[in-house]
Amino acid sequence: MAETFTEYLARYSRPDREYPVIDLDTAGQQRYTMIVSYAGGAKKAIVQFMGLAADGDNEHLCMDVHAFVDEQVARSSVFGMENGVRYEAFDQSAPGRSHGRPAVRGVTVLVGVQADSTPQP
Repeated sequence: MAETFTEYLARYSRPDREYPVIDLDTAGQQRYTMIVSYAGGAKKAIVQFMGLAADGDNEHLCMDVHAFVDEQVARSSVFGMENGVRYEAFDQSAPGRSHGRPAVRGVTVLVGVQADSTPQP
């Protein structure tokens, strides 16, 4: 299993492609909005990146994703994966579905310092 950023890219990326890098640490640029379009523009996502607590010890990155299909607001569904195990993000009470899964109109991904939620033996 890949444990570092470099190991992950070596294992899962396509070596014949370059990936865009967005640096949020530029002075005065704590927020960045990007539009991702595919399927001939019929499907789009607005992805807003925010550097939170940018100068503090608990610095982390927040990514808000807002999806659209044929110019209409669409719902997004997310789940987490670790060591081949899927961790559901929403229960059945979510207000809608995407790909048959519980979904909402906006999702937020928080990236920060890793901490286990259960004590280790």
